[in-house]
Amino acid sequence: MNMEGILRDIACGILVLLALLAFAFIVYQGGAAAQEGDASAEAALTGPEIAVIGSLSNLYEPVTFSHRYHTTMAGECAGCHHHSDPGVYMKCGDCHGAPFDPQNMNMPGLKGAYHLQCMNCHKEMAAGPVGCTECHAKKPGKE
Repeated sequence: MNMEGILRDIACGILVLLALLAFAFIVYQGGAAAQEGDASAEAALTGPEIAVIGSLSNLYEPVTFSHRYHTTMAGECAGCHHHSDPGVYMKCGDCHGAPFDPQNMNMPGLKGAYHLQCMNCHKEMAAGPVGCTECHAKKPGKE
């Protein structure tokens, strides 16, 4: 292996280590804040315990996930509910309800918004599902 390849491998290893450290820090901070009874940590745990995303379920079953777990991991509601006023957190479809419009690349459609938000975070955190059937169960009889 040449020196460039070795340096690239080291850089990748450092990036993975930094991502893991950031993840551990987020988990630690969320736990510490909750133990201290911090009002903002308690506010982050509001919302439904379980969320179901089923509005785009023509081929797959709806996605069910722990909303509470995700708010704890994100540390704040705005991590997922971006561009919302503080204390006002809308569902994705409130802004991303229209189909994809190639003339407005800054506003993905609902399916794109779900996939970009969820999968990018899972990839960034190096944790969580990113494959189709890791989140979605295939509907019987659908190809």
